[in-house]
Amino acid sequence: MANFTEQVVKLWEEWEAETGDVSGDPSQFVEWAVSNRKLLPQPQDVKKMLRRQVTSSLRQARRLDQEGGFTYRAYQSVSLFEGGQPIKHYFDTDTGGSPALRQKSVKQRREAIASDVYRAVCDVDRMNKIHTNDPQLNLFTDFTDDVIEQRLADQADLDDAGEA
Repeated sequence: MANFTEQVVKLWEEWEAETGDVSGDPSQFVEWAVSNRKLLPQPQDVKKMLRRQVTSSLRQARRLDQEGGFTYRAYQSVSLFEGGQPIKHYFDTDTGGSPALRQKSVKQRREAIASDVYRAVCDVDRMNKIHTNDPQLNLFTDFTDDVIEQRLADQADLDDAGEA
């Protein structure tokens, strides 16, 4: 039997063929799949569900660096292996984590970003290869300007909040 991910992909393809759409809204897909009794929620372990909600909340928690005028994540995570299994550990950015733990967290975050960028480059390469008659897509992998723009936007948001 196919795993849940494979089932979703197969149903998505069926839904695309039925609707004829070249792109789709997952909410509309879920509505179609549930109303046609093709997809049901997977049973959830309550503790696992709560763990996902807790880790999501920790990832979203932000604090303000008053002097720098930017927000930052209040908690960072690092994968540590316990019994051969990776377990995410969270620590307070300001008060927690040893220097080695903080460094490992930064290294893992960089590796994750590099992996995402690599996947994006491969996706663009594939789309350009398949759609040769369309304008070719460009993906610039130097994010220096993006970081500057986001820092300025962060500071502008803080300035606007201070005026309110």
